[in-house]
Amino acid sequence: MSSDHEYRLPSLNGVRSFAAAGRHLNLTAAAAALGVTQGAVSRAVQALEVELGTSLFRRVGRGIELTPAGAAYHARITDALAQIAAATRTLRRPEREGILSFSVLPTFALRWLVPRLPRFHERHPDIQVDLSASEDVIDFGIDPIDLALRNGTGGWPGAEATLLMNETVGVFCSPDLLRRGPIAAPADLRGHRLLVHTTRPTAWADYFASLGLGPPDISGFPGFEHFFMLAEAAAAGMGLALLPLFLARADIAAGRLIQPLGHTMQPASAYYLLHAPGQGRLRKIRLFRQWLQTEVAEAEGSKDSSENK
Repeated sequence: MSSDHEYRLPSLNGVRSFAAAGRHLNLTAAAAALGVTQGAVSRAVQALEVELGTSLFRRVGRGIELTPAGAAYHARITDALAQIAAATRTLRRPEREGILSFSVLPTFALRWLVPRLPRFHERHPDIQVDLSASEDVIDFGIDPIDLALRNGTGGWPGAEATLLMNETVGVFCSPDLLRRGPIAAPADLRGHRLLVHTTRPTAWADYFASLGLGPPDISGFPGFEHFFMLAEAAAAGMGLALLPLFLARADIAAGRLIQPLGHTMQPASAYYLLHAPGQGRLRKIRLFRQWLQTEVAEAEGSKDSSENK
């Protein structure tokens, strides 16, 4: 008789990352196809190799190729993923018409969405929003998600993407930090500890480039996975953080953060709403998307009014 242990499945995110990497035989191309960073694909594949106890790739010059075990596994899981996607597409969940499963970036959920969410429930009490926080790639043929919010450049295979808002980033720190050294000019940034957003490792280099400066040396500086961690570290006086302005406004109003340098930068990436192809007509998705767009427009209008006073 088979035991449950025999059917223990590996990480689905790791399997999807491996499938893409094996298809392209290039981590950069796989990351672009999945809409994530190269580091995210590399970490997911490495974790899968550890979980399986075998190497799936080997390096050849500057590229990679599948090991014999990896090639055999890739053929099987590619077929399995296609079967899962096909089976999922045949399912309909009419009993969940009033439940919207929304996958959102962690800091966006914590700092922006959740405080506003009661307004949607007041307006549409028949739609229940089930919220989950994640940065993983969404496969709408497999994952039980109706709508997702992700940051990227607009290309997500297997999904329709609608721009929700652009992002403007600036430098923030605690008021006390300036006592250790002023920031009167861009060059003064080098005299402070720069807090690193590990999922955006080139952020400081991009910001310095926008100032006409060479990239800073961030080796040895502490790293944080999420923006809310960066904001808390900056408020605690650990150093300077690059943060989206809309996520820092509450901390600025509370006096926990200040913006010592007025220069801002708009990254190439932005915030997009994603759903399965053709699903945007569903009432729950359409109404929630419209509400989010209205909230963004009102927040931007409020910001412009306060800045013009």
